[in-house]
Amino acid sequence: MRELGADVVLHGRDFDEARSTAERMAVEKKYRYVHHANEPLLIAGVATETLEILERIPDVDIIIAPIGGGSGASGACIVAKTMNPKIEVVGVQAEKAPAVYLSWKNKTPMSTEESATFAEGLATRVAFELPLQILTRLIDEIVLVSEEELQAAILLLFEKVHQVAEGAGAASTAAAVQMRSRIRGKKVAAILSGGNLEKVIADKLLRGISDEKSNLG
Repeated sequence: MRELGADVVLHGRDFDEARSTAERMAVEKKYRYVHHANEPLLIAGVATETLEILERIPDVDIIIAPIGGGSGASGACIVAKTMNPKIEVVGVQAEKAPAVYLSWKNKTPMSTEESATFAEGLATRVAFELPLQILTRLIDEIVLVSEEELQAAILLLFEKVHQVAEGAGAASTAAAVQMRSRIRGKKVAAILSGGNLEKVIADKLLRGISDEKSNLG
């Protein structure tokens, strides 16, 4: 981002503290602030990935989408349910960052004190108004995955399809593995939303593969 000319301001212990700082700066400096979830045009933009899924797999049964702020899963719901209400949409959150899951389950906005997951794209402590309205109305299910399941999904994608996925990007695959007995025999699309895997995490996971193969040998 800096190489492209951006002025990058680092602030806060996590995403939500950084977001609050950005919102305050936007007011002070009169910037156009684009909220990462409460923004209809953003939701419409990310919804196109689900439109592409349906163009390629019109008879898909289940779409699994990661949930951080909820814009991606909201877009998936809007497109899928508009095109074919029978398509099941499943959202995925980390067990250590379950604000949207808790809000959806209890039908009221909730927050958590911590978002301790290593999957940064899932690490939000609050549920946002617009996505929560959409998800409460349209999503079929939200499941939680553990840190171990996220790590295993990163390795699965790397080994089987040679795809680098960050924690949030691998969340849908982790959910699919967790739900495998229920979804067996159905056409499932798992949205892989990002490949920004930090080198230190990748090294740790790949060392685990190497150690395992050494032990087998």
